Amino acid sequence: MMTHGPPMGIRDETRRGEHVGCEHLLRALRRCRPRLHCFGHIHEGWGAERVRWNQSNHIGEKWEEHVESAEWIKVDEVKMAEEGAVFLNVSQDGERALTFGKETLMVNASIMTVRYKPHQGPWVVDLDLEADD
Repeated sequence: MMTHGPPMGIRDETRRGEHVGCEHLLRALRRCRPRLHCFGHIHEGWGAERVRWNQSNHIGEKWEEHVESAEWIKVDEVKMAEEGAVFLNVSQDGERALTFGKETLMVNASIMTVRYKPHQGPWVVDLDLEADD
């Protein structure tokens, strides 16, 4: 899934500490639970997070209740500079595969600073897709 902006609470924090993502997008993501959600817009939020969805059918109005846990993906910035990108493998061949239907890899791919200067590397993600029948 690809959108312009982030969901509420996930890689959406501004330098003022405000969460400015979309609550409706977060609820839609929880319903469809894609393997990957790529977005940008919030330049300070560059990076990736592995989100485990709350499996309960009884979730209130608070956006925090939709996510059971979130784990930031650590980036080796020296390696990123040497290789020209961040390479992440969340496939079955990777170190830790995503659990389809329970987890989503959230990637804020904004490579620019808030002053519109390219600063961060792009993301290259290896993940499993459904095979054609």
